[in-house]
Amino acid sequence: MGKFELETAPPSEELLAVAKQELRETPEVRAAAVEELRKLVEAATDLCYPTDEEFLIIFLRPTKFYAESALKLMRNIAEFNKTYKETLFNLMPADVQNVFIEHNIINILTNRDQHGRRMMVVNMGETWDPKAVSEEHIFRVLYTIHKLAVLEPATQISGVVVIYDFKGMGMKHVRSMSPGGAKRLLTFIQEASPLRVKGIHFINQPMLFSMVWSLFKPFVQDKLNKRMFFHGDKLSKLHEHVHKECLPSNYGGTLPALDYGGKQWYPVAEQHLDFIKKWNSCGFK
Repeated sequence: MGKFELETAPPSEELLAVAKQELRETPEVRAAAVEELRKLVEAATDLCYPTDEEFLIIFLRPTKFYAESALKLMRNIAEFNKTYKETLFNLMPADVQNVFIEHNIINILTNRDQHGRRMMVVNMGETWDPKAVSEEHIFRVLYTIHKLAVLEPATQISGVVVIYDFKGMGMKHVRSMSPGGAKRLLTFIQEASPLRVKGIHFINQPMLFSMVWSLFKPFVQDKLNKRMFFHGDKLSKLHEHVHKECLPSNYGGTLPALDYGGKQWYPVAEQHLDFIKKWNSCGFK
Protein backbone atom coordinates (compact mmCIF):
# COMPACT_ATOMS: atom_id res chain seq x y z
CA MET A 1 0.00 0.00 0.00
CA GLY A 2 2.97 2.32 0.43
CA LYS A 3 3.91 5.01 2.93
CA PHE A 4 1.37 7.76 3.53
CA GLU A 5 2.45 11.24 2.56
CA LEU A 6 0.84 14.33 1.11
CA GLU A 7 1.24 14.78 -2.63
CA THR A 8 2.08 18.47 -2.85
CA ALA A 9 3.89 18.38 -6.19
CA PRO A 10 2.40 20.38 -9.11
CA PRO A 11 -0.27 18.45 -11.04
CA SER A 12 0.82 16.16 -13.86
CA GLU A 13 -0.10 16.74 -17.49
CA GLU A 14 -2.81 14.09 -17.11
CA LEU A 15 -4.28 15.90 -14.11
CA LEU A 16 -4.15 19.23 -15.88
CA ALA A 17 -6.12 17.68 -18.73
CA VAL A 18 -8.79 16.61 -16.22
CA ALA A 19 -8.76 20.09 -14.70
CA LYS A 20 -9.26 21.65 -18.12
CA GLN A 21 -12.19 19.39 -18.92
CA GLU A 22 -13.95 19.46 -15.54
CA LEU A 23 -12.88 22.78 -14.00
CA ARG A 24 -12.23 25.07 -17.00
CA GLU A 25 -8.60 25.33 -15.87
CA THR A 26 -6.14 26.66 -18.43
CA PRO A 27 -3.13 28.91 -17.78
CA GLU A 28 -5.08 31.90 -19.11
CA VAL A 29 -8.27 31.20 -17.14
CA ARG A 30 -6.24 30.47 -14.02
CA ALA A 31 -4.22 33.70 -14.20
CA ALA A 32 -7.30 35.86 -14.80
CA ALA A 33 -9.30 34.17 -12.02
CA VAL A 34 -6.47 34.49 -9.49
CA GLU A 35 -6.11 38.18 -10.24
CA GLU A 36 -9.87 38.79 -10.00
CA LEU A 37 -10.24 36.85 -6.76
CA ARG A 38 -7.24 38.61 -5.23
CA LYS A 39 -8.89 41.97 -5.92
CA LEU A 40 -12.21 40.76 -4.50
CA VAL A 41 -10.57 39.52 -1.30
CA GLU A 42 -8.58 42.72 -0.87
CA ALA A 43 -11.77 44.75 -1.38
CA ALA A 44 -13.70 42.66 1.17
CA THR A 45 -12.92 44.68 4.29
CA ASP A 46 -14.51 42.13 6.62
CA LEU A 47 -12.52 39.12 5.40
CA CYS A 48 -9.02 37.95 6.26
CA TYR A 49 -7.51 35.52 3.73
CA PRO A 50 -4.01 35.20 2.27
CA THR A 51 -3.92 36.18 -1.41
CA ASP A 52 -0.96 34.23 -2.73
CA GLU A 53 -1.81 32.25 -5.87
CA GLU A 54 -1.32 28.80 -4.34
CA PHE A 55 -3.78 29.60 -1.56
CA LEU A 56 -6.42 31.17 -3.82
CA ILE A 57 -6.34 28.13 -6.11
CA ILE A 58 -7.71 26.06 -3.24
CA PHE A 59 -10.99 27.99 -3.58
CA LEU A 60 -10.95 28.50 -7.33
CA ARG A 61 -10.70 24.86 -8.35
CA PRO A 62 -13.91 23.67 -6.63
CA THR A 63 -15.77 26.70 -8.02
CA LYS A 64 -14.47 26.13 -11.55
CA PHE A 65 -12.44 29.33 -11.57
CA TYR A 66 -15.37 31.68 -11.14
CA ALA A 67 -13.94 34.29 -8.78
CA GLU A 68 -17.30 35.46 -7.41
CA SER A 69 -18.21 31.87 -6.52
CA ALA A 70 -14.82 31.36 -4.89
CA LEU A 71 -15.35 34.47 -2.75
CA LYS A 72 -18.77 33.14 -1.72
CA LEU A 73 -17.14 29.88 -0.67
CA MET A 74 -14.60 31.82 1.39
CA ARG A 75 -17.45 33.72 3.07
CA ASN A 76 -19.26 30.45 3.78
CA ILE A 77 -16.14 29.06 5.41
CA ALA A 78 -15.73 32.21 7.51
CA GLU A 79 -19.38 32.00 8.60
CA PHE A 80 -19.04 28.30 9.44
CA ASN A 81 -15.91 28.92 11.51
CA LYS A 82 -17.72 31.73 13.33
CA THR A 83 -20.79 29.57 14.02
CA TYR A 84 -18.71 26.69 15.36
CA LYS A 85 -15.95 28.76 16.93
CA GLU A 86 -15.97 26.79 20.19
CA THR A 87 -15.25 23.60 18.26
CA LEU A 88 -12.85 24.88 15.62
CA PHE A 89 -11.03 27.99 16.84
CA ASN A 90 -7.27 27.60 16.34
CA LEU A 91 -7.70 23.80 16.08
CA MET A 92 -4.29 22.12 15.74
CA PRO A 93 -3.43 18.45 15.14
CA ALA A 94 -2.13 18.08 18.70
CA ASP A 95 -5.65 18.87 19.96
CA VAL A 96 -6.98 15.66 18.38
CA GLN A 97 -3.81 13.58 18.44
CA ASN A 98 -5.23 10.99 20.83
CA VAL A 99 -8.20 10.30 18.52
CA PHE A 100 -5.85 9.86 15.57
CA ILE A 101 -3.45 7.55 17.37
CA GLU A 102 -5.48 5.64 19.97
CA HIS A 103 -8.76 5.05 18.12
CA ASN A 104 -9.24 3.34 14.78
CA ILE A 105 -12.16 5.46 13.62
CA ILE A 106 -10.86 7.33 10.58
CA ASN A 107 -8.33 6.06 8.06
CA ILE A 108 -6.95 7.60 4.88
CA LEU A 109 -5.95 5.08 2.24
CA THR A 110 -2.43 5.52 0.92
CA ASN A 111 -3.60 4.89 -2.65
CA ARG A 112 -6.28 6.61 -4.73
CA ASP A 113 -9.25 5.19 -6.60
CA GLN A 114 -9.39 4.59 -10.34
CA HIS A 115 -10.25 8.26 -10.93
CA GLY A 116 -7.38 9.56 -8.81
CA ARG A 117 -9.63 10.48 -5.89
CA ARG A 118 -8.37 10.47 -2.32
CA MET A 119 -10.24 7.84 -0.24
CA MET A 120 -11.20 7.99 3.43
CA VAL A 121 -12.86 5.32 5.59
CA VAL A 122 -14.90 6.32 8.65
CA ASN A 123 -15.71 3.48 11.05
CA MET A 124 -18.98 4.27 12.78
CA GLY A 125 -19.53 0.88 14.41
CA GLU A 126 -17.53 -1.69 16.34
CA THR A 127 -14.25 0.26 16.47
CA TRP A 128 -15.91 3.44 17.77
CA ASP A 129 -16.23 3.78 21.54
CA PRO A 130 -18.62 6.74 22.05
CA LYS A 131 -17.61 6.99 25.72
CA ALA A 132 -14.03 7.76 24.67
CA VAL A 133 -14.65 9.62 21.41
CA SER A 134 -17.62 11.95 21.05
CA GLU A 135 -19.42 13.05 17.90
CA GLU A 136 -17.61 16.40 18.23
CA HIS A 137 -14.21 14.69 18.50
CA ILE A 138 -14.86 12.88 15.22
CA PHE A 139 -15.80 16.11 13.49
CA ARG A 140 -12.67 17.85 14.76
CA VAL A 141 -10.59 15.05 13.25
CA LEU A 142 -12.45 15.27 9.92
CA TYR A 143 -11.92 19.02 9.88
CA THR A 144 -8.20 18.59 10.55
CA ILE A 145 -7.90 16.04 7.75
CA HIS A 146 -9.57 18.38 5.26
CA LYS A 147 -6.95 21.04 6.01
CA LEU A 148 -4.30 18.58 4.86
CA ALA A 149 -6.26 17.34 1.85
CA VAL A 150 -6.63 20.83 0.36
CA LEU A 151 -2.84 20.98 0.13
CA GLU A 152 -2.83 18.28 -2.55
CA PRO A 153 -3.32 19.54 -6.14
CA ALA A 154 -4.36 16.02 -7.16
CA THR A 155 -7.11 16.04 -4.53
CA GLN A 156 -8.18 19.60 -5.41
CA ILE A 157 -8.71 18.44 -8.98
CA SER A 158 -9.94 14.85 -8.63
CA GLY A 159 -11.85 15.14 -5.36
CA VAL A 160 -12.50 12.73 -2.51
CA VAL A 161 -14.52 9.61 -1.81
CA VAL A 162 -15.73 8.74 1.69
CA ILE A 163 -16.74 5.25 2.83
CA TYR A 164 -18.79 5.09 6.03
CA ASP A 165 -18.59 1.60 7.55
CA PHE A 166 -21.36 0.87 10.05
CA LYS A 167 -20.36 -2.72 10.85
CA GLY A 168 -21.18 -3.44 14.47
CA MET A 169 -23.21 -0.30 15.03
CA GLY A 170 -25.47 -0.47 18.09
CA MET A 171 -27.77 1.76 20.07
CA LYS A 172 -24.85 3.27 22.02
CA HIS A 173 -23.61 4.71 18.70
CA VAL A 174 -27.03 5.95 17.64
CA ARG A 175 -27.53 7.68 20.99
CA SER A 176 -24.18 9.44 20.52
CA MET A 177 -25.34 11.21 17.35
CA SER A 178 -27.52 14.30 17.28
CA PRO A 179 -29.44 16.48 14.79
CA GLY A 180 -27.04 19.32 15.63
CA GLY A 181 -24.04 17.17 14.81
CA ALA A 182 -25.64 16.00 11.58
CA LYS A 183 -26.40 19.59 10.56
CA ARG A 184 -22.83 20.67 11.35
CA LEU A 185 -21.29 17.88 9.27
CA LEU A 186 -23.55 18.37 6.26
CA THR A 187 -23.27 22.17 6.34
CA PHE A 188 -19.51 21.70 6.28
CA ILE A 189 -19.54 19.22 3.39
CA GLN A 190 -22.07 21.10 1.27
CA GLU A 191 -21.27 24.74 1.96
CA ALA A 192 -18.01 25.27 3.84
CA SER A 193 -15.40 22.91 2.40
CA PRO A 194 -13.33 23.46 -0.75
CA LEU A 195 -13.02 19.71 -1.31
CA ARG A 196 -14.91 18.16 -4.22
CA VAL A 197 -16.88 15.31 -2.63
CA LYS A 198 -17.43 12.87 -5.49
CA GLY A 199 -19.05 10.04 -3.58
CA ILE A 200 -20.22 9.03 -0.10
CA HIS A 201 -20.73 5.29 0.32
CA PHE A 202 -22.52 3.66 3.25
CA ILE A 203 -21.71 0.00 3.88
CA ASN A 204 -22.66 -2.65 6.45
CA GLN A 205 -25.63 -0.65 7.73
CA PRO A 206 -27.67 -2.52 10.37
CA MET A 207 -31.43 -2.30 10.65
CA LEU A 208 -31.26 0.58 13.09
CA PHE A 209 -29.35 2.68 10.53
CA SER A 210 -32.74 4.16 9.61
CA MET A 211 -32.63 5.99 12.94
CA VAL A 212 -29.27 7.50 12.02
CA TRP A 213 -30.38 8.45 8.53
CA SER A 214 -33.43 10.24 9.95
CA LEU A 215 -31.00 12.65 11.64
CA PHE A 216 -29.12 13.42 8.43
CA LYS A 217 -31.75 13.29 5.71
CA PRO A 218 -33.36 16.71 6.42
CA PHE A 219 -30.04 18.46 5.77
CA VAL A 220 -29.00 16.66 2.56
CA GLN A 221 -29.25 18.85 -0.54
CA ASP A 222 -30.07 17.42 -3.96
CA LYS A 223 -26.53 17.63 -5.37
CA LEU A 224 -25.04 15.62 -2.51
CA ASN A 225 -27.99 13.25 -2.39
CA LYS A 226 -27.14 12.13 -5.93
CA ARG A 227 -23.64 11.25 -4.75
CA MET A 228 -24.74 9.15 -1.77
CA PHE A 229 -24.93 5.39 -2.18
CA PHE A 230 -26.23 2.75 0.24
CA HIS A 231 -24.72 -0.69 -0.25
CA GLY A 232 -25.43 -2.68 2.92
CA ASP A 233 -23.24 -5.78 2.95
CA LYS A 234 -23.20 -6.02 -0.86
CA LEU A 235 -19.63 -4.91 -1.49
CA SER A 236 -20.06 -5.72 -5.16
CA LYS A 237 -22.26 -2.62 -5.33
CA LEU A 238 -19.44 -0.56 -3.82
CA HIS A 239 -17.07 -1.98 -6.45
CA GLU A 240 -19.26 -0.52 -9.20
CA HIS A 241 -18.09 2.89 -7.95
CA VAL A 242 -14.68 2.12 -6.44
CA HIS A 243 -12.89 -0.66 -8.31
CA LYS A 244 -11.70 -3.72 -6.41
CA GLU A 245 -8.15 -3.03 -7.58
CA CYS A 246 -8.19 0.15 -5.50
CA LEU A 247 -9.53 -1.34 -2.27
CA PRO A 248 -7.97 -3.46 0.49
CA SER A 249 -9.26 -6.97 1.08
CA ASN A 250 -11.21 -5.66 4.10
CA TYR A 251 -13.62 -4.20 1.57
CA GLY A 252 -13.55 -7.01 -0.97
CA GLY A 253 -10.62 -5.51 -2.83
CA THR A 254 -7.50 -7.09 -4.27
CA LEU A 255 -5.04 -4.98 -2.27
CA PRO A 256 -3.60 -6.28 1.03
CA ALA A 257 -5.68 -5.87 4.17
CA LEU A 258 -5.24 -2.58 6.00
CA ASP A 259 -2.30 -2.75 8.36
CA TYR A 260 -2.01 0.95 9.11
CA GLY A 261 -4.12 3.70 10.59
CA GLY A 262 -4.04 7.08 12.24
CA LYS A 263 -0.97 6.21 14.28
CA GLN A 264 1.02 5.80 11.07
CA TRP A 265 -0.23 8.87 9.20
CA TYR A 266 -0.72 11.35 12.05
CA PRO A 267 2.93 12.49 11.77
CA VAL A 268 2.10 13.92 8.34
CA ALA A 269 -0.13 16.50 10.04
CA GLU A 270 2.77 17.60 12.21
CA GLN A 271 4.82 18.22 9.05
CA HIS A 272 2.41 20.90 7.83
CA LEU A 273 1.77 23.01 10.93
CA ASP A 274 2.67 26.24 9.15
CA PHE A 275 -0.10 25.72 6.62
CA ILE A 276 -2.60 24.73 9.31
CA LYS A 277 -1.79 27.94 11.23
CA LYS A 278 -2.24 29.87 7.98
CA TRP A 279 -5.64 28.23 7.47
CA ASN A 280 -6.63 28.95 11.07
CA SER A 281 -5.96 32.65 10.51
CA CYS A 282 -8.66 32.84 7.82
CA GLY A 283 -12.18 34.10 8.34
CA PHE A 284 -13.82 37.32 9.44
CA LYS A 285 -11.62 40.08 10.80
